[in-house]
Amino acid sequence: MLPVRTGTLVMLLVALLFGGLAVFLAKIWLSSQQQQIAQQVAPEAPKMVTETVVVAKKELHFGEPLTPEVLSEISWPKEAKPEGSFTTIADVSKDGARVVLTPINPNEPVLAWKISGPGGRATLSALVKEGMRAVTISVNDTSGVAGFVLPGDRVDVLYTRPQADSPSIDVLFQNVKVLAVNQNVDEKTSNPIDGRTTTLELTPLDAQKLALAQSTGGLIFTLRSAGSLDAAPAQRVVESELVSSATLSQSDEAQSALQRRVDDLEAKLSQAEASRTKPVVTEAIAPAPAEVTEDALPTTAQVTIYRGLQGSSYTVPLDANQ
Repeated sequence: MLPVRTGTLVMLLVALLFGGLAVFLAKIWLSSQQQQIAQQVAPEAPKMVTETVVVAKKELHFGEPLTPEVLSEISWPKEAKPEGSFTTIADVSKDGARVVLTPINPNEPVLAWKISGPGGRATLSALVKEGMRAVTISVNDTSGVAGFVLPGDRVDVLYTRPQADSPSIDVLFQNVKVLAVNQNVDEKTSNPIDGRTTTLELTPLDAQKLALAQSTGGLIFTLRSAGSLDAAPAQRVVESELVSSATLSQSDEAQSALQRRVDDLEAKLSQAEASRTKPVVTEAIAPAPAEVTEDALPTTAQVTIYRGLQGSSYTVPLDANQ
């Protein structure tokens, strides 16, 4: 009996061994099949290629020097690398020191057009675009929007002419950039500035117009909303137009005319009712006049009274005693 039991045990162990091996191989095959299917359904995304870009460590203002302490290098997708950016901090100052011309936020790439050239200074001329001119005019609390016009804002310029016969006001320019208020050119300024002078960016021809307008009349700013690009129709306003609008005047006149018509109709109705109290005399013109009986005469009349645009019809007796 012992050899039989030993053989059975050996057979059982061999069966278990082959069974476990089959399960293991099946799992490996299934896993490989799942990977192949996954690769076919969702192919592996290409690896992103990056490069280093120089960014600001902190908020940088106009005139602040660009030193290694305020800059850092971070990885940036190569395909989305901003134009005018720098790869290393050494590239920023390799030809000479540079300063900030346009405010830069933290972690924002440092671009060539936002900083001066090598060895450059923080001057207003560096902010003026090619083909444009900087023109400074005098302002006060009223014309300068109580000091809320700040560097970087956009304004419309109104021109007033105090003529004796017919004073007028025109829209001289629209969407003009403010470069500086007094001697402040920092666009990060958030507090109102008690400005006495404002510097605007205009074309050479518009700069001439502004200088002439300042010497012949008054200038007033109207502050535009941030990012506004709309162009309102320019229309001259004269003193005679400083009244209620023509639309309202015409509406009032039409209402008055309707009221007068209603009053006239009511007055005529009252006269008609009063006249019916008198005897009515009729003359027979025909050679054989027919006898007019009381039943043949109309006993009522239809009257319409208008109140505004609403008309009401009434049936009134012809005999005042009814």
